[in-house]
Amino acid sequence: MAFARVTRIEHLLILLPATRWGGTEAHTADLAGRLASQPGLRVTLAAEPALLGSLHAASPARIVPAAIGWQQGEEPARNIARQQAEATRLIEGLAPDLLLVPLPWPNAGLGLLRAAAQASLPRLVVAHLVPHGAPPPEVTEALPELDTAGTTWCAVSSPGARRVEACFALPHGRVAVIDNPAPPPPTAEPALLRAGLRASLGLHADAPLLLFVGRLERGKGAQLLPGIAAAAGMTLACAGSGPLGPMLERQAAARPGAWFRMLGQLPDPTPWYLAADALVLPSLLEGLPLVFLEAAAAGCPLVATEAAMEGLGSAAPDLAWLVPDATVPLFAAALRDLMADPAGRAAIAARARAEAARRSWDRILPGWLGLLRAAASNAHHPEPPAWQPA
Repeated sequence: MAFARVTRIEHLLILLPATRWGGTEAHTADLAGRLASQPGLRVTLAAEPALLGSLHAASPARIVPAAIGWQQGEEPARNIARQQAEATRLIEGLAPDLLLVPLPWPNAGLGLLRAAAQASLPRLVVAHLVPHGAPPPEVTEALPELDTAGTTWCAVSSPGARRVEACFALPHGRVAVIDNPAPPPPTAEPALLRAGLRASLGLHADAPLLLFVGRLERGKGAQLLPGIAAAAGMTLACAGSGPLGPMLERQAAARPGAWFRMLGQLPDPTPWYLAADALVLPSLLEGLPLVFLEAAAAGCPLVATEAAMEGLGSAAPDLAWLVPDATVPLFAAALRDLMADPAGRAAIAARARAEAARRSWDRILPGWLGLLRAAASNAHHPEPPAWQPA
């Protein structure tokens, strides 16, 4: 399906098909705000009403409510129909020049993509997390109505890009790769935070402290955290929320003062990154984990599964202490080895900090602007050109 090429991008509509707050949503909010600061460009971000509070706190962009989230437990056909109706309403009412659709999962935006295809509206789709294996059956069934050839695609890692191509039956090399950004290095004093936060947990200033930050679900390996802490013999502070939260809260409450502690949902985990000796990431799947980049910017070394760091490719072993599988014994042994090697721990932290510094928004934003212009002109193999606002 062809569409008229856009030569002046004046209004960008971002359709976020998420139902919970996580890395994709935080990245989208940040990106929306930075795009909204571009001269001559208006940005509207549409999302589920439940996300509006977090989005308003994270982004200065214009944010509007819309029932476009992919609801787990709802039939795919109903999800698609509802998303399509809401997206059509927004497109007709707001008359954007271009759509940006961030996908937290490959099936999450099928109705949005169908509405965009029917409206012949240029769009850029960004895939954040893409599983191994066969695509969800609803993706395969929806393909004829998505006009994938009229869509510009990108992903936040090379492995993810290749899996997107397989999922949506795209030619090899069709999906561009764009780096996830890292925050700037924090300016707080780590030594003061180290002592203060350990004291808040009843720990000595020199006691080892491990940290987990993320969604409390099995895909992140959250169920392993109490066992990892006990087997390693080190206090592990856990920050986040999710379906495993109540179970983990019960385990922590059953043994107050033991190795495993719950911190709840933190508005800003940066002080804990600065204070911790290591971040633990026993995930089964990641795109390119923003939690790694946040910790790296703060100088906190990472112990992670190889799967969690696949987006870093051959550089991953230099940037984190890698564990082949998400098991309690392997993580406990890796953490003991890491803590027994202060020089190695410092070297990993320094290399990771340099990687985070390389991934600044100043360097990455021009790539996003180039991808948006490529989408507006339906260029499928974009080289990020200079941004030329309306």
